[in-house]
Amino acid sequence: MSWYTLPTNVPWLTLILVLPLVGALLVAITPSVAGRVIKQLGILTSVLTLALVVAVIGGFQQGVGNLHLQFEETLQWIPSLGISYHLGIDGLSLFLLGLNALLFLIAIVVTDSSTRRLKEFILLLLILEAATAGILLALDLILFYVFWEAMLVPLYFLIGVWGEGRRIYAAFKFLIYTVVGSFAMLVAILAVAGINFSQTGQLTFDWTVLVQHPATGVWHLPGGLPSIGIPQLLFVGFALAFAIKMPIWPLHTWLPAAYTASPIPVVIVFAGLVSKLGAYGFLRFNLALFPDAAHSLGGPLAVLATIGILYGAFMALVQTDLKRLVAYASMSHLGFIGLGIFTGNLLGIEGALVQMINHGVIIAALFLVVGMIELRAGTRLRAELRGLAATAPLFAALFLVVSLAALGLPGLNGFVGEFLIMLGAWASFLPLAVGAGIGVILAAWYVLRFYQGSTQEAPPQPASFPEVRLVDVGVLAPLLALMLVIGISPAFFPAAVDATVKALPVILR
Repeated sequence: MSWYTLPTNVPWLTLILVLPLVGALLVAITPSVAGRVIKQLGILTSVLTLALVVAVIGGFQQGVGNLHLQFEETLQWIPSLGISYHLGIDGLSLFLLGLNALLFLIAIVVTDSSTRRLKEFILLLLILEAATAGILLALDLILFYVFWEAMLVPLYFLIGVWGEGRRIYAAFKFLIYTVVGSFAMLVAILAVAGINFSQTGQLTFDWTVLVQHPATGVWHLPGGLPSIGIPQLLFVGFALAFAIKMPIWPLHTWLPAAYTASPIPVVIVFAGLVSKLGAYGFLRFNLALFPDAAHSLGGPLAVLATIGILYGAFMALVQTDLKRLVAYASMSHLGFIGLGIFTGNLLGIEGALVQMINHGVIIAALFLVVGMIELRAGTRLRAELRGLAATAPLFAALFLVVSLAALGLPGLNGFVGEFLIMLGAWASFLPLAVGAGIGVILAAWYVLRFYQGSTQEAPPQPASFPEVRLVDVGVLAPLLALMLVIGISPAFFPAAVDATVKALPVILR
């Protein structure tokens, strides 16, 4: 896939990181009273970033480059410690970077201009966009860790200051969980570099070097206890951070509280993108650096992912608050992504990658719909909603497309990823594929109940649910277009990521 060739003497990936930060700086020096200017600066910055990302995606050449990486930029950062500023992009990160830019643009567009402390809100969103893009582009483990930690600060304040209900509790719980995982990952990163130094004499945190020299060895425990493989220990260190961020059952308890407390613009990027960064971490680090450990530990993790599918689906069925319903539905669908990753085979991993994009598109659209319902009806309690289709037929039609995509109807994007994941699970873990199939049935149940319960029957009197506005259609349009394009042309994503996935060490084993 390459529609043109971009000049190689331009630091494209650095520009993608810098643009949101420049926008944040401009917002910071703009007077707080100029709310309209602040929002326009945020939108302009996000539009330019999205345009730059689309240009990079269009110039990406499938199957080319060292380890299939392209647009690489390398500068020495702390040479004495082997730390570098190394950026690059491949099939694992290409489309996630596009999703990142699109969702932040939508989040800023739907931000209400009357939002309290709008200046700080937009500024934090732009900083968060730079941090999440950095996570997808970093190829040095320390640089990755810096961006990973940088993501926490704006998220904490966006939930804790602008959230609703138990926002302080939700923000603090999310922070505690994530910090615990980050500490485990930092220890694992240092251990990986130390082991590589002992094996090769080269001190480096560069992913492209470490992936070619996987850690080996056994830790002999005292007292006659069984020995533990060093790769397995390092795998667990990284996995804890990523399993919390996805999240994988039973490390999910922060998710319902955080999603429910987050304002709609924040939950769009939170559910649509940030949760995918955990899955991305599994692919980039766990499956690439520790392929043997991935095979030996993939089974138990696949079991946890399948439990998450079923637990999230059952919890979604009993929710009365639409926001919590979508939060648990998100957890269930993230379980599919985890199951695909831990199959360790080509179909499952490609399906997981496709589903990461699909889930980001669908869950963002679902939260947008919930926000529109709450704004118009003044409630998001399922028992108080009915008859929305009678007074807002266009809204009901758009809502129907999103709902059908969420339940995985063939012809829409939700079907593509789940189908590949089911095939991969069928080949590796047949009983888990059956469990995931039950999850698909449950998804159809709670999604249709969500849709029918709010749109059908006679509207309450007096009916006051207005039709969607042009801006509502505008923010939903790109997401709906992606649902249709991916659903109609399902070979597009596998073709683009195929070379990268086939080169993963876990596949080559």
